[in-house]
Amino acid sequence: MQDDVIGQQTHGAGWTGMYVLNEGNMGSNKCTVDYLDLSSVDGQIHYQRNIFAARNPSTVKELGDVGNDMKIYGSRLWIVVNCSNKVEVCSADSCRRIAQINIPNCRYLAFDGRYAFVSSYVGPVQSSTSSQLGRVYKIDTLTLEKVDSVVVGYQPEEMAVADGKLYVANSGGYRQPVYDNTVSVVDIATMTEERQIRVADNLHRVRKDRYGQLWVSSRGNKRDVAPRLYWLYPDEAGVMRVGGSIDAAVSDMCIVGDSLYYVGTTYNELTMTSSRSMGIINVATCQPVETTLFAAPQIQQMTRPYAITVNPYDKSFFLTDAKNYVSSGELLHFAADGTFLWKTQTGDIPSCMAFADAAVTAPPVVTPPVPSHDSRYILAVDEYVPAPGQHVNMLPMYSDGDTADDMVRKCTEAIANNRRGMVTLGAWGGYITFHFDHPVRNVSGEPDFLILGNAFSSVTGSAEASSEPGIVMVSQDTNANGVPDDAWYELAGSADSDNIGSPAYGYSVTYSRADGSDIPWHDNRGRQGYVMRNTYHTQEYFPQWIPDATLSFRGTLLAPNGWQQPDGEWRFSAYSYGYADNHPNIAGGSNNPLCFFDIAWAVDADRQPVMLSQIDFIRVYSATQQQCGRLGEVSTEICGAEDLHP
Repeated sequence: MQDDVIGQQTHGAGWTGMYVLNEGNMGSNKCTVDYLDLSSVDGQIHYQRNIFAARNPSTVKELGDVGNDMKIYGSRLWIVVNCSNKVEVCSADSCRRIAQINIPNCRYLAFDGRYAFVSSYVGPVQSSTSSQLGRVYKIDTLTLEKVDSVVVGYQPEEMAVADGKLYVANSGGYRQPVYDNTVSVVDIATMTEERQIRVADNLHRVRKDRYGQLWVSSRGNKRDVAPRLYWLYPDEAGVMRVGGSIDAAVSDMCIVGDSLYYVGTTYNELTMTSSRSMGIINVATCQPVETTLFAAPQIQQMTRPYAITVNPYDKSFFLTDAKNYVSSGELLHFAADGTFLWKTQTGDIPSCMAFADAAVTAPPVVTPPVPSHDSRYILAVDEYVPAPGQHVNMLPMYSDGDTADDMVRKCTEAIANNRRGMVTLGAWGGYITFHFDHPVRNVSGEPDFLILGNAFSSVTGSAEASSEPGIVMVSQDTNANGVPDDAWYELAGSADSDNIGSPAYGYSVTYSRADGSDIPWHDNRGRQGYVMRNTYHTQEYFPQWIPDATLSFRGTLLAPNGWQQPDGEWRFSAYSYGYADNHPNIAGGSNNPLCFFDIAWAVDADRQPVMLSQIDFIRVYSATQQQCGRLGEVSTEICGAEDLHP
């Protein structure tokens, strides 16, 4: 656990600290919890990263995959971990685990009296217009047992309690473009759905104000229906009705007194443009408030404002910046008048904050142990030469003046020793080379190592897998110089037998630098095209640390595996085996065997088998040359690797 001193404490803040939940990119198993200590005895503000792991060293895989919600209720800290299908319950004064409650595809928390409520998509992570209805589970906060549940709408999100009723925002997010548009009204005592209130497409947030109104955000359809914020009010009979709406894109909001603070980041699939919004709404008048609160340069420079919370005691506020969604984000603190105070680095995708009550004892500052290297995992990256792509110069982040050695070091920091960051390889041919602290043995009849990528799918190997395959090569350090300059051998995968398309051997392509423009390429088959720019990623796509005007690559080209559906959405077929970033990393709670590789698959340039007793270096390169509309180029991403026989 890393502890940074980021400022001087101020008196009268009303809290001893604040927990920060970091989602972690889906499939990376990198959900973490940080702690902002506002009451340390040294009078300084301390920021402690990954406190859950430090306080629970025996917990396997730590928190898990995608942290979705976090709240403090009484003396306990509740954490919803979506793709790991669980709710972690911890002591709020130490972050030590008390219990784990298993709930499928769980989303958000609400509390009332003795009970906690957890919304659940129920079904697997799978986009389908035939997806099943969601549920809300009722949990006894004393026994930590599930005691009841109720079926609600499709893909339920946030909930709010008002007058003995639970109001559940249903999104239908898996059913795009046939979204749900209702708020389910659930009687808490009987756990029955009394009725549904029709509001708008793709609902997300729901919060109650002090007047008994509910504020519900709609994300729209990401095309021709814009996001809006709706308010619901109780009529004379106490029945909740839709009162009206405000033109505001709301990703997160916080209500303090009569002020609703919000932030929003949206993306339009038709125009391929993104936008962001911030503002204040007076909940008494249901009108926007003119404000310069968010005018600070530090706010304008944020990449992706993601979450907001406001200290009700002094009206200072905190914002999080998700950055590029796959590397460290930031937490920023501002005074009540918008004056910038400080910022600090968080985990990946800081999405939720929870103040610790003044009665809660803050966790003590822990001196982090000296990290040691686990020989199962990558020791270091040797080479990083990506082809142009929309994530290049971002994964990892390029800074002015960085050299090739600097970028190799950043790759090592991202994926070595099971850190599970992410490195992009760009379009076809872009590659990365890495090694362990020992040779990897070729064990007869068994796979020898695994490679982690960013593929995801509800059903491993299905036609709807998000597969961006990379070809894997291996090499022996036969000249014993510790440099990857000996012969390379491809690990033959299933491309010759899968019904996707025949590979092209001896393929080569050259990309030409075109700063600020689409990147042109031509190949040795007489074809040409572009790596297309989009408005969502505005940095340069050609690797900026490479001074040359062109980049050339040679190897095996796999057939395009992406196909466009009638509704315009893209799906990507996964090859059966043999490629990186081809199948999801995790299946059934363990490493997916479809991410395993066998050195016995090695072939030479003539596709003849090569017998290698061991290998010293591994190289992965992007294997397809394909543009997929708004999704951009198909590009392999690497998150780490593990020797299966250390």
